[in-house]
Amino acid sequence: MRASFFIAACLSLIICTSAPAIASEIQAPSGWKQSGPEAHAERFLDLMVQGKLDEAFKELLGNNRNDALDKLKFEIYSAYKKSGKPYGYEKILKQTAGKSVIKLRYILLFKNMPKTFDIYYYNPTGQNWKLRTFSYIKDIKKIFAQ
Repeated sequence: MRASFFIAACLSLIICTSAPAIASEIQAPSGWKQSGPEAHAERFLDLMVQGKLDEAFKELLGNNRNDALDKLKFEIYSAYKKSGKPYGYEKILKQTAGKSVIKLRYILLFKNMPKTFDIYYYNPTGQNWKLRTFSYIKDIKKIFAQ
């Protein structure tokens, strides 16, 4: 009886000490969550949650500027001023049209009301995704519209 208890204890000790070593050798697949439309959109949203709005829009759009973008930034700044930084975000929709167009819908979780972003990407060659357009939806009821 003592021998079987001793063997079981030794085996448990070996398994417990080797599992972390094995787990530390496992790495994420190449490119996992590092590139692609979802990673691009989520880098934008991560910066929004951190309160780095200028960096967020630069990440999403590069150096492109226009009046519509300035108006959108002003609306988002106003939401931050009223409600503070968002608590986080959720992806609520991923929709594809064939293999080369994708729509991602995310909600930013502010204290009083979620703010919705639709982000569209295009990839005609299968080589790399490009941001085509995005929209900001103020009406909470439109979160459920397809």
